[in-house]
Amino acid sequence: MAEHAVDVRREIVIDAGVDVVWDIVADAARQAEWFPGMVSSQVDDGIRIIVTAVGGVLVEEILDVDHHARCFEYSITGPMHLDHHRGRITVMEAPDGARVVYEQELQPKALVYVLDAAIGDALEGLRDLVMDGRTSRSFVAADVRPDGQPMGEGG
Repeated sequence: MAEHAVDVRREIVIDAGVDVVWDIVADAARQAEWFPGMVSSQVDDGIRIIVTAVGGVLVEEILDVDHHARCFEYSITGPMHLDHHRGRITVMEAPDGARVVYEQELQPKALVYVLDAAIGDALEGLRDLVMDGRTSRSFVAADVRPDGQPMGEGG
């Protein structure tokens, strides 16, 4: 496999312990809690299915979850066609907490600007979740109906 250059790279320092941040990043099913525009994310046998707020679906293959290096890697596999995609989120020690680096390799390059903005928003969402428990505005907890009512209530 040919090496690909990183097309998008964003980072943030979160004033929290590196293990606290890594536990959230490493749990693939929790991505929708902090990535704006995602309603849910479920993982089954190394495949993550994401439902977006506009009704779309993304299918991703989880490539690696390296707890020692604190690095999570995945690839968008469908339904949109990408010639190449690899996402990488790394959590590192920093003097002021945890430094999170989010990188994307992708082809076609036309999507670079879209993903760059989305990743910036996602890192801010991760910070909000870690610091004060605030989830992404689109996230719907599994035990809550789309109308905001707890499951089993109101009908």
